[in-house]
Amino acid sequence: MKTYRWIAVIILTFMLSLSVSAVNAQTLPQGTASISLTAPTPNPAATSREISFDIIISANYVTPGLTAADIYVKYDSALVEPPASPNSVAEAIPDFFGTSNNISSIELTQCPGSTDSCAHLITAGAAQVTHSGVVARLHFMGKAAGNACFSVVQSLLANANGTPVPNSQAPQAVCVNIDSTAGTVNAAILRQGTPATISLDGGTSACTAVSARARGTEFNLSNTDKDGKFSLGKLEDGTYFIWAAYPGYLDSRKSGVVVADGKIISDFGATTLRGGDINGDDVINILDVRLIIRRFNWTNIPVRSASINCSNVDDEPADINDDGIVNISDLAIVSGNLGLKGPTIWQP
Repeated sequence: MKTYRWIAVIILTFMLSLSVSAVNAQTLPQGTASISLTAPTPNPAATSREISFDIIISANYVTPGLTAADIYVKYDSALVEPPASPNSVAEAIPDFFGTSNNISSIELTQCPGSTDSCAHLITAGAAQVTHSGVVARLHFMGKAAGNACFSVVQSLLANANGTPVPNSQAPQAVCVNIDSTAGTVNAAILRQGTPATISLDGGTSACTAVSARARGTEFNLSNTDKDGKFSLGKLEDGTYFIWAAYPGYLDSRKSGVVVADGKIISDFGATTLRGGDINGDDVINILDVRLIIRRFNWTNIPVRSASINCSNVDDEPADINDDGIVNISDLAIVSGNLGLKGPTIWQP
């Protein structure tokens, strides 16, 4: 009889242990996670130049693994702005989720519960139990001078069962100093023969293409404003050529331009592009004269420098002075510059 009692006790104890194990399995913590941002680079940055930083997720014993994230990152819309294409704001990085990382959505919207500006990112990938890494890289452009800050204001994470994962956001914002003077040039690019005013949007010397060049590479292509002024943005320290070009004119070049601590320290002065290179071969000769004569009295010609964005007009080089007509004024400019070759030295 005692034997049966012992068997019953053993069975009861075993059943109770199973029950406790089942309860423990249900109440085991699902792990935790955290979201943080890396410091923006470059710092300091410049207006009209790119700024980027990374979003990092850290998972700690998340079972059966963290697989999805819904994140809001606040930014200062007065100091920074997204790239021209909103889809370029977020770049998937295969550091946290691996190569299966998929940014399923990125939008620019209001932050939850406020009127602040936020980048809203939804991303997913392979389950991660204990791991830390970059999930995405965000890209913005400097807009105005000041101290621009970014912070995670809301993050919703879920595991492979669809269960929310408790998470925290880094309490400190990451900031970048935007310098509007970085790369600003005390100079102007004028064009020979252009009229005093072309339109309310354009002007005498608008839309001349200007860039920095070093080691055979072109950097920071920009355009002049209506007064011929321009900014080359943030350049790495070094020595550059500054190159200016406009259809119908010889290129102009400024050599020995020094950039130190991210700023151009050379004194430029103004240069005037010489008109008459109609065929774009960097020399003004009889071939250019013939092209002017062939197009003589063409009217209603689109003018690039009358465009507010300098990009939607194919300029006619025979209309050298951008008055919309090929006439004796253009012929006179070519004739006066016969024999000149480019690029010309940067000078008035």
